[in-house]
Amino acid sequence: MSVTERIREIGLRMAVGAGPREIQQQFLAEAMLISLGGGAIGIALGVAGALLASRFGALPVQLDLQVVGMATGFSVATGLFFGYYPARKAARLDPIEALRHQG
Repeated sequence: MSVTERIREIGLRMAVGAGPREIQQQFLAEAMLISLGGGAIGIALGVAGALLASRFGALPVQLDLQVVGMATGFSVATGLFFGYYPARKAARLDPIEALRHQG
């Protein structure tokens, strides 16, 4: 969810004592979990497709756990890379203005 849709939540968290670091960590953790979930779904579909291709096709298929691990790592890295700016934006919000925001 974007920062603009959660301004009041961020303002409330800051008002009760969460600092910019905690806000940024929350957004980065959410980005990481979303990308990890998407990566897991993609890997599952890829493995299923490879197994189907090996069963019904003429191509031999060999699954390599190192490649699966790299795919997972790239998925998480992509999520963190594109989650950094919204997390930074959320951490820099003024709590008073965020609480005043009508959304």
